[in-house]
Amino acid sequence: MTNQDGFTLTELLVVVAIIGILAALAVPLYSGVQDQAKETAFDAQVRELHQAAQLHLTSGGKDAVWAPTPGEKAGTPTAAHETWMNWLERWPENPLENGEFVVEIEDGNIEVMPGR
Repeated sequence: MTNQDGFTLTELLVVVAIIGILAALAVPLYSGVQDQAKETAFDAQVRELHQAAQLHLTSGGKDAVWAPTPGEKAGTPTAAHETWMNWLERWPENPLENGEFVVEIEDGNIEVMPGR
């Protein structure tokens, strides 16, 4: 059977099948790329938090626990737990969504949580 444009039903079915196969292959690949991008962003944010804590220590900062609300903008630090504001413009959000970032600085040791 041929339609007005000269395509047969078989040709249309073949084209639709090929598009379906390509879509079935592309969706998992796209999902994998998104996951990899989130992991890369997570690693970069952990490094940034660790560097901020190192700057805090090298400038004479004391032990502290930083656990502000994700996305909080830096303002004027008024307490020891807000000293992160000296080093970051905004507290990062966790792209892996496995908990909010917390930085513990104790006796010169820095721990950024959560880990992967």
